[in-house]
Amino acid sequence: MRGGEQSFRSLLLVILLLFSGFSLFISYPSFAATAAEDDRPPSLESLQNIEAGGEEKQEVGFQVRVEAQKEAALSYGLRGGLAWRTNEINKRLGRFSDPLSRTYDFRQLLMSAPGGVYVEPPVIEEQLEALQIADQGQSAALTDKVLTISANARLVTTARDWRNYLIRDWGKPESPPDVLLPKTDEERKNWKEWVKEGWKSGIEQADDTFAEDMARLSRDFTGMVRYRKLLAQAIVSAPYAGLVERGVTGGGLEMRIGDRAVTITGPAQLKNQSDVWRPISISQPQ
Repeated sequence: MRGGEQSFRSLLLVILLLFSGFSLFISYPSFAATAAEDDRPPSLESLQNIEAGGEEKQEVGFQVRVEAQKEAALSYGLRGGLAWRTNEINKRLGRFSDPLSRTYDFRQLLMSAPGGVYVEPPVIEEQLEALQIADQGQSAALTDKVLTISANARLVTTARDWRNYLIRDWGKPESPPDVLLPKTDEERKNWKEWVKEGWKSGIEQADDTFAEDMARLSRDFTGMVRYRKLLAQAIVSAPYAGLVERGVTGGGLEMRIGDRAVTITGPAQLKNQSDVWRPISISQPQ
């Protein structure tokens, strides 16, 4: 199973490398737009060139206006960059849909439960070569391996999907109020610079979010695979799901016939009785 964990890490590395290279040449979008692209997030240029649609009805102090305009432009650019970059990431992920679905196949990890539902395995994290200093540096605890159940088993009707982790949609950024949009050449110049600055921050935020989502996906899937391995070795117990037949319940305006309840009454537990552990035999290829 360790080879399987290595393959997960390898796929993660390949995807992150692809996206890091991707960022070198798509940090800014093409400004050519067609009618078929109306649903795409707006480009940097369109955010930079936005103008007020009518007369400004309320005068504000010059310095107050500059500061408010800067905040609006930075926020507008950030939200635009975040939405645009996320859309590009989603498109790139679509090209990796098949290998991602094969690698992160949560369906194979589900366990049957009464009542037609499934038990999703717990997530078990592993830390190797753990060291803990105690007693103000007077003692140290050294551990070869630390196992932690970071997420308990739960009842589900369907398996998770990598898209639940990686696909995001921020929608199109809402335009700032007309009163804050640029009206003079000087304001237009400043507006473009501020929007560009915010746009860069938005792209960085989208990339950071994707990296975090990818790490969370890999952690959860690897943790569930680790649980199945440890279960086969009798190092962890299986969660127990019980079915209770409640017959006819309710009444009045609503009544349920053949009502049943499924509950996890015994969560998975790590077993410290090492004498009952058993090794997994792995056949070697001929």
